[in-house]
Amino acid sequence: MTPAIRTGFAAMLANWWRAWSAKPAVSPRILATDPTVALAGKVDDAPVAAHAGEALRRFTAYALDGNDRVPDCDASDDEHRRIMAMGSAALSRLEVQARYLPRRPSLLPKLLSAMNSDANSMRDLAQIIGGDPTLLGNLLRVANSVFYRVTDKPVDSLERAVTMVGTDGIRSVIATSLIHPVMASGSGLFARFPENTWEQTQYAADAAEAHAVTVERADGFSARLLALLYGLANNTVFRIVRDEALAGQDEIAKPAVIGLLEEWVAPTAQRIAASWDLPPEIQAMMAWPADQSPLGRSVFFGQLAGAQIVMVRRGRLKEASARATLLASDSRRVQIDRLWSRLAAATLRH
Repeated sequence: MTPAIRTGFAAMLANWWRAWSAKPAVSPRILATDPTVALAGKVDDAPVAAHAGEALRRFTAYALDGNDRVPDCDASDDEHRRIMAMGSAALSRLEVQARYLPRRPSLLPKLLSAMNSDANSMRDLAQIIGGDPTLLGNLLRVANSVFYRVTDKPVDSLERAVTMVGTDGIRSVIATSLIHPVMASGSGLFARFPENTWEQTQYAADAAEAHAVTVERADGFSARLLALLYGLANNTVFRIVRDEALAGQDEIAKPAVIGLLEEWVAPTAQRIAASWDLPPEIQAMMAWPADQSPLGRSVFFGQLAGAQIVMVRRGRLKEASARATLLASDSRRVQIDRLWSRLAAATLRH
């Protein structure tokens, strides 16, 4: 990884959220019913940003309780202020962080070491996968996907999968598989949030990596790892808020939970990276505010694409609307349209 890609996304995403919340929303019907508006570049930047932010909030709302309507927030409401204050206080305390920050996957250092050893990386990565049936199964699944499979004959061995997927594909499979076990399951209020978040995180990681490689010409693995850490932080913040700030089955807590997620996910992702002792360049990417950085744009695209894919798969959104939102979010519309077609073929049309 070169110094040119050492740029952060944590503060950038937090700033985007704050900026979007202050901008007027654009009618979703404009983009949903007329994708040519987005293709023609006739949508102003500010409304487009507002629409992208609203699309992400709709996914968060859906992930919490299955209802994608973003509830109105009354900042003067006593219960809302109580939850926001208690949640922020808990998320700020080191002793609370120590209880909730996930442990580093044991195989992660081997993965990072293999990445830094060009001469032996393929062999080392294959050994990591060969010793773990779950990793091997995931690799075979990826090798047989529309992204890699070029013949009707299924890929059914480690050797063929390694040849088909290559070093970049192998390390991506390992990284995603290693993060999954530390995504704690949910219970009680908003119990489906971890499961929904993990589904979106997997799609986000795939999309961020593909965007980095094909659109930004940046390091795909870094984009994937950042997207995975962001998804993991989403779940960590949720668990802290649920356990430390919610009073039992508090159904009116949804606006406060959404607000706390928007405010605290980015810094929590940075804390996870530090607690896992990830390479300095990875931590630097998350710490430096750079809302125009290649990796920042790729991670944002991944988050938005992942949310749209889940909403389409769950019947909450039409594919044309999802495509229009993504096209409107980036001026490089031909590349984005081509990339979305690949993502849709892999996730929506089988």
